[in-house]
Amino acid sequence: MPARLIRGARRLTSWIRDPELPGRAEANQRAWERLPAKWRVPEQVFGRQQPGCAATYHVVERCNFSCSACYLANTANSVPPLPFEEVKEQLDAIRAFLGPWGNTQITAGEVTLLPVEDLCRILRYCQEIQLSAMVMTHGDTFRQDPTYLERLVVEGGLEKVAIHIDTTQHGRQGLQRGDREPDIHWIREEFAELIRETRRKTGRPLAAAHTFTVTEENLSDVPEVMRWMVDNADAFRMISFQPTAAVGRTRVEALTSQSENRQLLWNHISSVSEGLLNSQTLLFGHPDCNDTSLSFVVKFGGETRVVEVTREDAKIDRLFFDRLFGGSFAGFSPDGMGIAEASARILGRVLRGPRYLWEAPAYCFYRAFTEREWFPRFLGTVAHGGGWSVRPLAVIVHHFMSNEELETPLGKERLEACVFRLPVEGRMVSMCEMNATDLRADLNVAARERSQSLPLASVT
Repeated sequence: MPARLIRGARRLTSWIRDPELPGRAEANQRAWERLPAKWRVPEQVFGRQQPGCAATYHVVERCNFSCSACYLANTANSVPPLPFEEVKEQLDAIRAFLGPWGNTQITAGEVTLLPVEDLCRILRYCQEIQLSAMVMTHGDTFRQDPTYLERLVVEGGLEKVAIHIDTTQHGRQGLQRGDREPDIHWIREEFAELIRETRRKTGRPLAAAHTFTVTEENLSDVPEVMRWMVDNADAFRMISFQPTAAVGRTRVEALTSQSENRQLLWNHISSVSEGLLNSQTLLFGHPDCNDTSLSFVVKFGGETRVVEVTREDAKIDRLFFDRLFGGSFAGFSPDGMGIAEASARILGRVLRGPRYLWEAPAYCFYRAFTEREWFPRFLGTVAHGGGWSVRPLAVIVHHFMSNEELETPLGKERLEACVFRLPVEGRMVSMCEMNATDLRADLNVAARERSQSLPLASVT
């Protein structure tokens, strides 16, 4: 047998024998211990499935848009890009905090204002130290130069991108004064097709998310945006809604503290379903910080169904997933793995917990029965060779805090349970603290002063 096959077989065997990713369990344990005891409940995924997520800052603290909702400080656009060595320091701190293949947002202001070679270099370093990187962008750079995204995928190894699209984006090419969200679906269509084309040309599985700022002006348009998302679930598999908070240089009223708007937003999100979607499919940190729905968009024979992963008040759904993620699949994530490694580690986990061999099929049969009104038609379409698809769709609402909220008892409780942090001067800071206080502005000033004292070549 060739030596290459022998080495491959040994790797597969080792992954099956020890399906845990080295360092992952330890990172989850650290996260679990940081979490206040009040929220260490069975449905909690922070510290059990995920050790949280993190983001960079100041990579290029500027933007060529002037959005009415913006977390950047008024001191932005006056700070030079960080030297690569300082970006590496941030990424190293994130790696130490999150462990292997932790979810990391490459953001600042608008990171695609960097030369594509520079951003590719950052992405390659993420791969080198085992971070799962997502580039956060408004995407207009891709519209002006579609090869930019292709190069990020091919040369930088980019696997995840989040594109922000909404009517708050003053400076967006093609956005007209007075446009409502349905009026700019053509822009969303451009990005959806760009994602599809990039996948076709590169042969890589690029995952894409749509981010969206919610204001009083566009809140009523959310049902139209959700319908567009369902129609284009093949391009975008996640949408992240971010109600406005009084942070940075935001010029519109905050929605975060208005509980009636929170419920109204979720009602609008649920308009694509026959009932109210479960807003706590996953409990990720503090329940006031995130609302999450995980579903599948099933299309067949001219029909479209949005099928929730776990339905609200469905005890069997919750029991199955609590047993799944509380057992041998605790902490499992395929990020950073090829198909062979992921398959081998899944097999190893099944062998550790063979009850899944009957529990999973039984649960699938149960869910098929609960969807019996339409599921037989779906099976008929498949059996007769008709067109069909099943696509995942995640909906997340991130409720960021304004400064006055940080000082309340609830605000302090939320900060303690924060799952989204940045490495600042030796500590991991909550994103709410970064954006709602003067911290970002102070860091901008310090970075600008530091750069002015250095030779020009060292800050480019």
